[in-house]
Amino acid sequence: MTKVAIFGANGRMGRRLVALATEMEGLSVVAGVDGAGSPQIGEDIGVLAGVGELGVPLTDQLCGDVEVDVVIDFSVPAALAGVIEECCKRKLPLVIGTTGIGDEHQAMIDEAGQRIPIIWASNFSLVVNVLNVLAGKAAQLLGSDFDIEIMEAHHRFKKDAPSGTAITLAKHICDASDHDFDRDVVFERHGDDCLRQPNEITIQTLRVGDHPGEHTAYFATLGERLEIKHVSTSRDSYVIGALKAAKWLSLQSAGRYTMSDVLKLDRV
Repeated sequence: MTKVAIFGANGRMGRRLVALATEMEGLSVVAGVDGAGSPQIGEDIGVLAGVGELGVPLTDQLCGDVEVDVVIDFSVPAALAGVIEECCKRKLPLVIGTTGIGDEHQAMIDEAGQRIPIIWASNFSLVVNVLNVLAGKAAQLLGSDFDIEIMEAHHRFKKDAPSGTAITLAKHICDASDHDFDRDVVFERHGDDCLRQPNEITIQTLRVGDHPGEHTAYFATLGERLEIKHVSTSRDSYVIGALKAAKWLSLQSAGRYTMSDVLKLDRV
């Protein structure tokens, strides 16, 4: 049985992690952590997640006497440094699903990978990670004669834009082709002189209602167009992927890993 501690356990994603972990064979949630000052501190995380009592209270820190095999963090960027420090101190594998993290956080993750098994993904959905591979293959096969665009849509409450998933998708396309991310990727268009430039890849963003997530890569030339799309109908797809990543990571040695490692997509 893999014992899981969840940081951000009282958030939207955290509650679904708790709920779905109870349904996944071989997993047991032994700790749930939320920010200090949360009014739900002390309440049972199973009750908060809507699955009944689990006998695990929500706490504002990971208690030292709790036996943990792997940590999943879906909290906030400001808390990430503390989570990484705690996991390194206790030699705990760490799965990071927190969105909106920057270059300084990526540097922390790189450094932590020298001490513990660690994985960060902009999206843990199994199908989204296949989308990345397929889009990269399409860019490689179709070549520079095709225009490439990315459209992403999420709920109105999402703070960061474009989504980390869209950025990761663009990076996969660039890595598989002659595009350069820093040179060619453009975020939106606005103005009187927005004529498409050679090799340009534009990421467009929508924020509407309660949309859980949609990403489309367009490859178009004169007379025809290929669209590769992923539509999420529930956030549970992200949660299931994160839980599977946690089970896999708990058995690995120190290093920084990706979902391609978890899913063995390098064999494709």
